[in-house]
Amino acid sequence: MNDAIMVELRFFGTSVLWGALLLIIYDALRILRRIIIHSSLIVAIEDLIYWVISGLLIFHMMYQQNNGIIRGFAILAILLGMIFYHYTISEIAVGTVSGLLNQIINLIGRLIALIFKPVRFLCRKIKRIFSWIFNKIKKFIRFLLKSLKKVKKSGKIAVSENEKGD
Repeated sequence: MNDAIMVELRFFGTSVLWGALLLIIYDALRILRRIIIHSSLIVAIEDLIYWVISGLLIFHMMYQQNNGIIRGFAILAILLGMIFYHYTISEIAVGTVSGLLNQIINLIGRLIALIFKPVRFLCRKIKRIFSWIFNKIKKFIRFLLKSLKKVKKSGKIAVSENEKGD
């Protein structure tokens, strides 16, 4: 086969692979969105960043492979790569990976809860002990204050009686 045709076929194949790669990256973003709920503003910003970076990567690929010449069949090849990936692997991959990650996150949450269960139990017991001690100290301080008030009143009475007797 002619070398020029081989170069064009290689460029076409590279473009198809780039289309699939771009959609794989977007699927990773979709998986992240399924795991961590995003607001519509954040989704819009993520999409904008994704497409700007994708555009730069495609331009870089075309610059490297085809001297920066944007050709219609290259764009068509990128779209074909995206469509092929989307209808063959994408939904299965996103569903499976996001499901597995959700299960892993739930398992980690349960393990953390299991690990901290004894710690929580000890903290509650310590809190009860300190609360009991604090209440006893508070009652003792109230008792002392009442006693001091009585002594103060009796001291005034005693002083008053001494003044009368003089």
